[in-house]
Amino acid sequence: MSSFFSLIREAKLLEEEKEFTRAFNVYAESESHTQNESALIKIKAKKAWCLYAVGNPKETESLFQDIIKNYPSHPLSITVYSRYLIKLKKFKSAKVLLQKSILYFPSYLENYLLLASLLKDMERSEEAIKVLKKALSQEHLSNGRGIDRKDIWAELGSLYFSRGDFNSALASLKMSLKMVEPEEFFYYDLLALCYLEAEDPENGLTSIKTHIEFCKEIDPETLIILARAHCRLGKLEEAANNLIQAYSIEDSLYLKAADFIDFAPLLRNGFFTTLENIEWEEP
Repeated sequence: MSSFFSLIREAKLLEEEKEFTRAFNVYAESESHTQNESALIKIKAKKAWCLYAVGNPKETESLFQDIIKNYPSHPLSITVYSRYLIKLKKFKSAKVLLQKSILYFPSYLENYLLLASLLKDMERSEEAIKVLKKALSQEHLSNGRGIDRKDIWAELGSLYFSRGDFNSALASLKMSLKMVEPEEFFYYDLLALCYLEAEDPENGLTSIKTHIEFCKEIDPETLIILARAHCRLGKLEEAANNLIQAYSIEDSLYLKAADFIDFAPLLRNGFFTTLENIEWEEP
């Protein structure tokens, strides 16, 4: 087993160094050191990507087809091939394949998430929401890449927010938050935006401050959300300081149309005339 992991580490290093032919050969050597189906599928997929990287599309497709043929009872075979189809922008083919996978393997989480992500990119968010709801309706779900139900709820929240359904977004994000320790929740900034849309600036302020507490770097977008919450609560000096800090990061500031209402008091008192490079999104 130690030889197996040594070979995998060596192959990954060769990939990083763009030594794809050598990586392919090391991956091929590693196959004889394991009988685990999941590991073998991943290795064969890695070999296929090495072939793709050196410009052998026919061999790449052939290897992915072999994975589907030789491991029909394992949903990961569909996952790896679907990712390849998505890379080729064959979105409809990937969608059909993933839909079949969900039908045959209803407990396999990763393909729900992959299909939802694909549908989101295809601007079919309503279908993506249905896919995630279907995943949540399953009594048992296998974890994929460390992802579980909390991530489905969080992604649902993101999808609802993008569609302007802020109450559903807020409810979904709260469900996700209940399932983790506070420091393990990565969506406090989106939660803050939901609270602002729900006319709850106090919780919005608390959420964005929590986001700042746990994240390592503060970006302009985070500071703008903080400024919006402060403005809503009448704390104009704090809001102005937040915007100055955001401005100082890139010597400019880009504000969205949704910010107009929140920053109306600062517009009236002439604050924005003190900053030169301000770009406003057209409402």
